[in-house]
Amino acid sequence: MDFIRNIHPRDSAIPSGSKSIRDDLPILLLALVPMAIIVPVLPSGFSSRMVIVFFLTLLFITGIYSMRGDRRRFLMSCIFALIATESFWVSLWPSASSLFLPAEFFLLLFLTHLAAYLSWELVFSEGTIFDEISIISALLLTGGMILGTGLHLAGLISKTVRYDPATIHSSFALAIPEGVMLLIRGGDHSFGTSPLVMIILMAGTMAGFLLLIVSAGKIASIYTKKNVANEEKERN
Repeated sequence: MDFIRNIHPRDSAIPSGSKSIRDDLPILLLALVPMAIIVPVLPSGFSSRMVIVFFLTLLFITGIYSMRGDRRRFLMSCIFALIATESFWVSLWPSASSLFLPAEFFLLLFLTHLAAYLSWELVFSEGTIFDEISIISALLLTGGMILGTGLHLAGLISKTVRYDPATIHSSFALAIPEGVMLLIRGGDHSFGTSPLVMIILMAGTMAGFLLLIVSAGKIASIYTKKNVANEEKERN
């Protein structure tokens, strides 16, 4: 409990030298990258489902840790992660596979929560060019996971994606890189054409376009400030 009490609420002054989410980006990327690269290529089977849920649990842990600088976000992320993690592990057994849908929903809430925090840091805080590239990469992977998870869940609800207790974890894993690619460049998808799927796809396209504009503006701003500082140094 002392750890939670020492977390600062957003509207309070944060002491100088305290850590921000930028300090934890390498750890967060270490959990996000396997979800987009390793998890989708795993073969179907119970052991592969366990690996998928293990990487999801690792993502929850690193995501919670990266949001420890804000008490309200930290507590909300703990609630989402706790419900999702428990549901994911129980859904490994085919007889309890119906819990995968609520688990996926709370994963979606958790990722949206994390993406909002990353977006706030990208827009309203300053860092080095390496920090900006890292946070943009984390946002791309998180946003792609949100889009893939949302489309997969919408496809299951609309019955445009086949529900099979034995393969639902694998189909979810394949949706993650597809969501990342849709966020970056758009294109065809495998989630059907139901109204809910089309709404989520349109929202993802708009989010990807906004992320591109903000990222380009942020990096251009850093280079401009750096050049101005170098020119003033040369004059002096």
